[in-house]
Amino acid sequence: MSITLNSSSGFLLALGAAALFSIKAIFVKLAYRHGVDVETFIFLRMALALPFYLAILALLHKQGQWRPVSRRNLILTIALGLCSYYLASFLDLQGLRYISANFERLIIYLYPTLVLILGWLFLGKGVSMRQVLCILGAYVGILVIYWQDQNFTTGVLPPQWVSLDAISWGALLTFGSALSFSLYVAFSEQVIKTLGSRQFTALAMMAASAAIALHFTIQGDWSRLQQPWQVYSYALVVAFVCTVIPSLMMSAAIQQIGSASTGAIGTSGPVVTLVAAALVLGEPFSAIHLLGMAIIIGSLVLLKGSNKSAAPAKSAAPSS
Repeated sequence: MSITLNSSSGFLLALGAAALFSIKAIFVKLAYRHGVDVETFIFLRMALALPFYLAILALLHKQGQWRPVSRRNLILTIALGLCSYYLASFLDLQGLRYISANFERLIIYLYPTLVLILGWLFLGKGVSMRQVLCILGAYVGILVIYWQDQNFTTGVLPPQWVSLDAISWGALLTFGSALSFSLYVAFSEQVIKTLGSRQFTALAMMAASAAIALHFTIQGDWSRLQQPWQVYSYALVVAFVCTVIPSLMMSAAIQQIGSASTGAIGTSGPVVTLVAAALVLGEPFSAIHLLGMAIIIGSLVLLKGSNKSAAPAKSAAPSS
């Protein structure tokens, strides 16, 4: 009975985390309409989220649930926090300046293919022909969306030193975010099991918050914090509703049902983003978008199914 209850609650946690992470892009896009830059928004997001994680650590200490952290696990937790909640988030928010929210989320969800490729290149793990076909299918789906969105524009041009068009540059930045998150996925499960989901998540987010604060401080322009109240409202929603709550839910889901099952459930995320982007932002929602999304999600579902027999690298739900 306890196993069944854990599985059911783990499923709901993973589903909720995927949905909340996925609508983050909607609020980020709404904030961009008020002229806020990426560095300022990500700083506000983490500054508003940090008190919640400090409270979690204080609560763990008070309840006697704090687990000793070895030097290795501390270094790994910091590295994972920087990789996912700092670098992946930064690249993701940069990419959102140039591409649609639904295209961004579909690129992010390519991370299982990157985990598999990294395992093959660096960890000596085998790749079956079925897995290769699944990977190719996912990237075909991305090319379909890329082709369909050629006429889409956010009005933001890439830097002068970039020779790519805005859509290509945004897609490349978002792909970098997916790659960064795939590194996080490959090494997080064992640390989560050792430290517990709440302690691991809080420590990882604190490390990322410190890096983001340092990044913002080096730039030295504190006047950028003078933003309209709407920007602070969206930052608070992203910090709490789309960061704190789903990050804890995702880590708890990984702890209860494993990262592979959490990742499989997480494929529902792009559907939520596509519908929300169309309804709230007025972004394109065509049959071609549905076709591309179906190809990508179908390929990823088949890939996760083949993972059970081939035992490739782990997967989880995107958190950037």
